[in-house]
Amino acid sequence: MSKMFVDVRRCIGCHACSVACKTEHSVPLGTFRTRVRWLPEPGDGRMTFLPVFAETCDLGANRAEHGLEPACVMSCPTKALAIVDEAPPESRPLERKGDTRDGVVYRGHARWQEDAMNAGVALSPEDPDPIYEQW
Repeated sequence: MSKMFVDVRRCIGCHACSVACKTEHSVPLGTFRTRVRWLPEPGDGRMTFLPVFAETCDLGANRAEHGLEPACVMSCPTKALAIVDEAPPESRPLERKGDTRDGVVYRGHARWQEDAMNAGVALSPEDPDPIYEQW
């Protein structure tokens, strides 16, 4: 079974994957199937980026039927996202939070990032993401 592979070390937080997903699936504003979490690193506050995928993500099933990669994978400028049949040995899934999807494996993320995710993909007033301070 295919999995989404995310190399966190390559993600630059550009949101190209989120925009591609929203466009592909006509996702309304304020709702996400894919969201890049901007998380301040403990201690120095540098931003780290963690793409997360909602339970509603189908890993681009509509495109796979035509031999295409998901829109999020195709749009990523750093190739941080990929569809794989087998997860690389150094990758692992996130501890499931809120509405995050199973079948996504990550390389290069830290446990503190999982702890900082709160509700997962959905917006939450408790989120530390500075770009969502519209609450």
